[in-house]
Amino acid sequence: MVDFLTAVLKSAGRSFDRELNNLYVSGPIARAVLACEPDFATNEAEARQALRAQFPPQTSDITTDQFLRTAKDALRLVGKDGRLPCTLLILDEAQQYIGESNDRSVLVTEVAEAVSKQLDSHVMIVGAGQSALTDVPLLQKLMDRFTIRVPLSDAEVETVTRKVLLQKKPSAVGDVRSLLDKHAGEVSRQLQGTRIGETVEDRGVIVDDYPLLPVRRRFWEDCFRQIDAAGTHSQLRSQLRIIHDAIAKLSDRSLGTVVPGDELFDALAPEMVNTGVLLREINERIIQVGRTEGALAQRICGLVFLIGKLKREAGADIGVRATSEHIADLLIDDLAADNGKLRSDVEAMLKELSDQGVLMPVGEEYRLQTREGSEWDREFRNRQTKLNNDDAAIQFKRDQLLYGEIDKIIRGLRIVQGAAKEPRQFIVHREATPPIVDGGGIPIWIRDGWSAAEKDVLDAARAAGADSPVLYLFIPRQSADDLRRLIVEADAAQQTLDAKGNPTSPEGQEARQSMDSRRARAVGDRDRLVREIVANAKVYQGGGSEVLLSTLDDRIKTATDDALVRMFPRFKEADSAAWAAVIKRARDGADHPFQPTGHTDATEKHPVCQQVITTIGAGKTGADIRKVLGGTPFGWPRDAVDAALIALHRSQHITATLNGAAVPLGQLDQNKISKAEFRVEQATLSVQDRLVLRKLFQLLGVPCKGGEEGARAGEFLAKLIELARSAGGDAPFPTSPAVTEIEDIQRLIGNEQLVAIKNKAPEWEEKIKQWSATKSLIAERLPKWQLIERLERHAASIEAAKPHLDQIEAVRSQRLLLDNSDPASGIRGALGDLLRKAVQDSFAAHQDAFQNAMRSLDGNDVWKQVPAADQEAIKAAVGLKPQTKPEVATNEALANHLDQRPLVNAQAEIDAIPGRVARAIEQAAKLLLPKVQTISLERATLRDAAEVEAWIERQKKILIEAIENGPVLVN
Repeated sequence: MVDFLTAVLKSAGRSFDRELNNLYVSGPIARAVLACEPDFATNEAEARQALRAQFPPQTSDITTDQFLRTAKDALRLVGKDGRLPCTLLILDEAQQYIGESNDRSVLVTEVAEAVSKQLDSHVMIVGAGQSALTDVPLLQKLMDRFTIRVPLSDAEVETVTRKVLLQKKPSAVGDVRSLLDKHAGEVSRQLQGTRIGETVEDRGVIVDDYPLLPVRRRFWEDCFRQIDAAGTHSQLRSQLRIIHDAIAKLSDRSLGTVVPGDELFDALAPEMVNTGVLLREINERIIQVGRTEGALAQRICGLVFLIGKLKREAGADIGVRATSEHIADLLIDDLAADNGKLRSDVEAMLKELSDQGVLMPVGEEYRLQTREGSEWDREFRNRQTKLNNDDAAIQFKRDQLLYGEIDKIIRGLRIVQGAAKEPRQFIVHREATPPIVDGGGIPIWIRDGWSAAEKDVLDAARAAGADSPVLYLFIPRQSADDLRRLIVEADAAQQTLDAKGNPTSPEGQEARQSMDSRRARAVGDRDRLVREIVANAKVYQGGGSEVLLSTLDDRIKTATDDALVRMFPRFKEADSAAWAAVIKRARDGADHPFQPTGHTDATEKHPVCQQVITTIGAGKTGADIRKVLGGTPFGWPRDAVDAALIALHRSQHITATLNGAAVPLGQLDQNKISKAEFRVEQATLSVQDRLVLRKLFQLLGVPCKGGEEGARAGEFLAKLIELARSAGGDAPFPTSPAVTEIEDIQRLIGNEQLVAIKNKAPEWEEKIKQWSATKSLIAERLPKWQLIERLERHAASIEAAKPHLDQIEAVRSQRLLLDNSDPASGIRGALGDLLRKAVQDSFAAHQDAFQNAMRSLDGNDVWKQVPAADQEAIKAAVGLKPQTKPEVATNEALANHLDQRPLVNAQAEIDAIPGRVARAIEQAAKLLLPKVQTISLERATLRDAAEVEAWIERQKKILIEAIENGPVLVN
């Protein structure tokens, strides 16, 4: 039957003579035949030979029907009396036969279906294959014909491998175990940190697996799956063959030898080229690398290819990378050898292959160079060549790196001086001429071995002398060629990245990653070399002595401490950590503000205060004082200078003006110091003088504590002027005292003003008493005088009041109001009596006129006809009402009454009564006779009877003409 199956397979156009043993598993078939017909042959070999003789191979193509007919005949021959036996037909490695041919897939499917249906189920077909069957589309259609599936697990493959190839003699097991225990560290190190690294279970099988380490077995299995996804080579037989060949190569080597990981590449390379997994040009390139660079280079490239085929997707990534560490792990083939040297050789070879463009560095990993990567590498080398010829650019970049590293170190140093922890800074100088020392910072003169000789630097330090604060730093010319190469390589890689941009193809992206890795590696090596060169820099002090310490930081710090002493020899005079407390005490007016620094003597005797007074001289701004005392030779903390200025100002040894105005004592703070102008006080005051001032200030109610005299002086002078002006005034008061002298003293500042006040203290003390008494007398007599002036205005029309008014004018013009006799007192009483009588007389006259008017009104015929209610309304309308009796018992009430109703107005009220009566009668007539006309008769002065007659005639004529129009009311 196998020969018939072979003929069927040949009909698909492929010869399987070479693979007959793969297709024909003679043992199972022969055993099946013997089971059906025990007498057919005595053993399996005879049965096999008989079958071959009975069924010679077909040489021509046959159809499925022909195959089935032949199969039936064959089964009858091996059966008895035509009875079909139960026969096993095995299609070994079915996927190899089908491959990518759809026709073969259809043929095998039809044969399987026909055998199952037409041979009465007496033939069982077994299709042998690997798990990759499910990954091949052409094989998936066979799955329904083979319903019982028995997968071959990895554990079964491992078991077969151990039993067939790796089984060891019992006598050798102990030696192998001892070897593995001795080198357990190297074994555990293999691919540590990956998903296929050493596990606890490995300890139970590592002796059985030797010389194939469990880690490498797992690495091979993952590589098999990715290289042969279709499953055409990852069968048990292939693995057995590869392991067999690998062990054969190691058979004559000593104990300790293990199968290297790259052995898989050597075993599968030809087949990978045939299947297209490995491009022929890449394979040839790897072979060529082995010829030119040696076997290690070829092995590395093979491993880089295998690792590059492993999946990186989440869940499938085993963590193995083509790094120098993992590659070295897989290349080790002798546990007992010096594998440290191998790892070093691998790292060096990787770098060499990367430099040659065979491999591409991508981060810490490596990839085989691609066509796109070659273009990037060519661009890089062109730019590398161009940069190598540009000495100026290299020098500029070298200086930038060296001096940048020095700057970073210097910026990282925090330099403070003394207990005050005064911060200092460096002034970096790189020119060929020496730096200028101005106290603004510690000069550090940096030179390098590419532009100057160390002897030049040493000579300059010696010439400056031992008092020079300049630091001389010399960067040696070290590893110049390596630094140049790394500068060029880093810049060339960066320029290549900038020029090529961001490609979109996978190969282009990988090439960019490789170039970026090359740049990062060159930058890292370059910066590391720069740090090493700078770390070896020498530091000299003025005079030529070299600072010898282990690190550059320590050398600079030590030299700086000495330079600070040289630059600021007087710093110790102001070196204290208590300046903040001194400033607070000075602002609060403490008697000994410098006590926190240990100074208990007078404020002006402190060394800082003495120097501040000297520095102020004829006058300076706070900014100028700070600048002078912050520079050489002082270098004093700003707080020390500010504390001295505030304390001296508070103790009035100096004055401060801001924007033209004096700064009051206690109001000077650090924010005002820079813009304030300071002057030294020439006048001084003793303690007794200050007591006199405080006593004088208290006379005017100006509170003053010790040390506040200057701050309170302005307030005292202002109150003194106010008191002087209140001790007089306009007539009839005396003239106010002159304040010109006080105003002149008011324009003085500082101690000069206080001295002037102290000199006038006895005189002003007496005047304060006098002026205060006068002010009190004015306050007492002013209300009475104001009452007299009110009465005076109302008495002008009274003839009898004239003598009293003359007396009032005399008091006013002669300013006699404050005389002891109080001349206004008698005038006020007499004038009040006259005005009171006048008011009462006016009231009586008004009462008489009002009563007469009422009698006249009541006798009027028209008025009588008006109802009483209307009469009251008319009287209210025209203002006919009696006056209330005025309240004039006191002079104040009299004045209030006259202010509301002057005497002149009272007489006018009396004169208006007749007119109001006439208006009342007129309104009454209009009320009775709505058309009544009011006729006013002519007012005239008549001198004789003729004029009277003439006037009567005129009025008669007016009345007659008017009466024609209605009733007439004569007004």
